[in-house]
Amino acid sequence: MEFSIIVATYDRCDSLRRLLTGIRAHFGGLDIDHEVIVANNARGGAIARKIDRMMQEFCTGGSAEFRVVREPLAGKCRAQNTAIRAARGKVLAFFDDDIEATPKWLRVAADFFRREPFEVMQGPILIPPEMESDQTFLRAHQRYRTINFVKYPPDLREIKTLTGANMAIRREVFSRVGLFNEALGPGRSGISEDVEFAQRVIRSGGRIGYEPRAGVYHKVDWDRLTEEFFRLRHEQQGRSRFLYKKQSIASIIPNLMRAIWTFGWYSVMNNERKKYRAKGRFYHYRAMLVEKTKKIAGNKV
Repeated sequence: MEFSIIVATYDRCDSLRRLLTGIRAHFGGLDIDHEVIVANNARGGAIARKIDRMMQEFCTGGSAEFRVVREPLAGKCRAQNTAIRAARGKVLAFFDDDIEATPKWLRVAADFFRREPFEVMQGPILIPPEMESDQTFLRAHQRYRTINFVKYPPDLREIKTLTGANMAIRREVFSRVGLFNEALGPGRSGISEDVEFAQRVIRSGGRIGYEPRAGVYHKVDWDRLTEEFFRLRHEQQGRSRFLYKKQSIASIIPNLMRAIWTFGWYSVMNNERKKYRAKGRFYHYRAMLVEKTKKIAGNKV
């Protein structure tokens, strides 16, 4: 089998249905052998059964095989790893459950892996067309940057990081670098599982390519465009990166103080974008300092 498309989900039933409906409509008639695996990571039995019932609709009929695997322990990475073990494809693609794939995605991805030397593909994560001119959204997005839209220059071929809502990986990469870090990501530390995985790929000598034609559209969730979510997201980033980066007090505190200084400076200068970047770094390093303090205290017990 050429492709396994893996979608980890836990409670977004409506957006999951839209994604799977689009996959079946756009990919079903292609001559590219593929399967779709939904990793059901629902926390409660009622939602888990709802996802399973919905999947029964997709598992019958059509040229592609739709399957569901259950991972009851919380964590996107755990769910993805469970699906990886069940997958049969030579290339494993990963979509978040709140995106919609563009019609040519599978054809473009198949062509990418046939002609390119890269082991990993990153595709764009795009603003939905109906939101591209919405000034309220654009102002909020410019301020918070808490929805991961990705669009590199079209002539950029190789990158050094990943954003997990739209990526594909040759199967043999997992044999070399291991599966996703289950301490990271949604349901665990909250974020950074894709960045950490990309670092392992690069350290192992692997290469990540960017394919601008393999795009997906990311749903705009207004709950993410708030002060509260902004704080939570950057605290998650700090805690997550503390788990896989060896940070000392000597590096955390200067970065925290620098963030406080730059936040004050850009507030005075009325530069909102740079002010919020500094504010995010403050939350990031403050959370990292809290985790470091807990670790030091725990070592003394």
